[in-house]
Amino acid sequence: MSGGPAAARSAGTLRRDAALTAVLAAVGVVAMWWVFVVTSMGQRVESTALEGSRIGRRRLSEGSQTVLDVVSVPFLVVVIVAGVAVAVAQRQWRVALAVPLLVGGANVTTQLLKYQVLPRPDLGVSEAVANSLPSGHTTVAGTVAAVAVLVAPPRWRWAATLAGWAYAGGTGLATMVNGWHRASDVAAAMLVVLLWGALAVLVAGPGVRRAGDRPTTVTRRLLLLGAGVGALMAGLSLVVTASGSGASRTELLVAYGGAVLGVAAVTVLSAGLLLHLTTGPVGPERHTGPASGGRR
Repeated sequence: MSGGPAAARSAGTLRRDAALTAVLAAVGVVAMWWVFVVTSMGQRVESTALEGSRIGRRRLSEGSQTVLDVVSVPFLVVVIVAGVAVAVAQRQWRVALAVPLLVGGANVTTQLLKYQVLPRPDLGVSEAVANSLPSGHTTVAGTVAAVAVLVAPPRWRWAATLAGWAYAGGTGLATMVNGWHRASDVAAAMLVVLLWGALAVLVAGPGVRRAGDRPTTVTRRLLLLGAGVGALMAGLSLVVTASGSGASRTELLVAYGGAVLGVAAVTVLSAGLLLHLTTGPVGPERHTGPASGGRR
């Protein structure tokens, strides 16, 4: 039994929201590259933050390296197989198709952008001239988080969101702690994952959306609020760093702290938006039964 006009409206809203999210994520990736890679001001701010990451690196490096060592091609294969298996077990056939699309699409996009599409102009700000945006390690971890959101049972989707994106954010920060990547590299990777997560929702269709319970609603709101607060504080740090010389220890810490807050803001924003896409009104087609003439 079809859900009628109400179900059609629900499906239409999901398609609209997913498409809009994908477009905004793509714009965000380009904006990150333009501001922090193409402009001298952006390169200078990130160079200061990268220098600030050296403070305390010796103590943090060993633990963060353990997080990074998990990332590998076999790990991605395990993620795809596990995600498809969970989706099939739930009889979510379109979600099973969306999982490899998400993982493959996001990671291939990151590699193409980094090595083939996005240049890094040499503006005389830093010695590094090779482009490193987006971060490959962060993209891998982000796809793990996005797959977890897509295939998680309804009542545990909020927990899967928190655990998955905490892992993704931790991996991104680990690349910064070790000096592998700048904040814009990590943030851009999160947005690439959000882009493909939204496209995966389009492929999965209305079947991926589950009715949101109270923990899920609270989690989504807290994530979006946290993204706003983090973005505001990162913006203030950006202004302070751009207006300073970056010579003092305090300025280095402010720059690095702002970079960490910026990454955290983009991470929780991506988590909140993907959780929003996968929870909400599901339409009457999910409430069919003997009383409404539907089949069980």
